[in-house]
Amino acid sequence: MAKTSRDRISSLIKDVEKAAKKLQADVRKRASATQLQKNLQNAAGQLRKRAADTAAQVEKYVHEIRTGLKKGSAKAAPKKPAARKTRKRTAARKKTAKKTA
Repeated sequence: MAKTSRDRISSLIKDVEKAAKKLQADVRKRASATQLQKNLQNAAGQLRKRAADTAAQVEKYVHEIRTGLKKGSAKAAPKKPAARKTRKRTAARKKTAKKTA
């Protein structure tokens, strides 16, 4: 069977439609891949931010623990009791003794 011009045209139209569908599918795949890439970049940025916040909190807590331990060790160090100064009230005692006698 010899192909007529109509057959050739319809075959050409089918090939063009098939190529158009394939091109459309490729464009969709690439567009979804770029969207996925954007989503991954956003997620990575959020993870970096959360990691930095967590590291800052850990650093703060470690600092508080360190200062608390330093204060605690300073308080726990044995101290000698302060020597009490005795006042000499002998003159005052003598005066009161003379008055009462």
